[in-house]
Amino acid sequence: MILANYKYFKWIALIFGWYAGGILGAVIAYFLVEALMYKKNENLSFDIALLKICTMLIQSDGKVDPEEVNAVREFYYRTFGRRKSEKVFREIKTSDLRNYSLDQLIDILKLRLSPTKYYAILQILYAIAVADGEIAQKEDLFIEEVAAKFGFSKERLQTIRNQFIKTKTGSKTNSQKIFDSLNILGLKNGASSADIKSAYRNLAKEYHPDKLTGMSAGIQDLAKEKFQMIQEAYEYLKDNYIKDK
Repeated sequence: MILANYKYFKWIALIFGWYAGGILGAVIAYFLVEALMYKKNENLSFDIALLKICTMLIQSDGKVDPEEVNAVREFYYRTFGRRKSEKVFREIKTSDLRNYSLDQLIDILKLRLSPTKYYAILQILYAIAVADGEIAQKEDLFIEEVAAKFGFSKERLQTIRNQFIKTKTGSKTNSQKIFDSLNILGLKNGASSADIKSAYRNLAKEYHPDKLTGMSAGIQDLAKEKFQMIQEAYEYLKDNYIKDK
């Protein structure tokens, strides 16, 4: 039985169940397969499923960048501790994850996260993708696929991506800082005072670190770092761009 196609099994079981036992047989077969697959997914831990997704991201552009590998390793050390992380790294080498599709891995994360915490996974993936200095096109597409499976629109995803776009370092003019701050809030030049306030309120509501209560420190720290960027962008615009009309 090929796990990668697990989402079709329950429908196939329903058909055979129908022929074998009518409506009752179909219902029993459907839910039996669903329960078995749920149990299979439940047995794979959150940290291993997340590590597999991170690995798929790193490999998505056809090369394995040492910076991205190190980013994953350091993130796991920071999030789960060195001892547990080393255990997970050993387990993933011996676990047969080849038959797990991205859909299944996402389902495993969903079993352990409330929808308000899904954004943390996307932040992790972007943090890994930019570790080598840029987000490759195929990495972007992979994260878009993950986001879609979590129910994120491209517009919602873009607000997360904007938190990881690296701009030129060094001295910046006021106009450059305004551009960067608008970009972090998902806005373009010409946005009104009301637009900026509304964008900030929406981002604060969706990405506030308090939503990640109960999650590991490393995950919360990343969310706090990015939320601080949102706050700083808003404060800069409030002081240097927003004009009462």
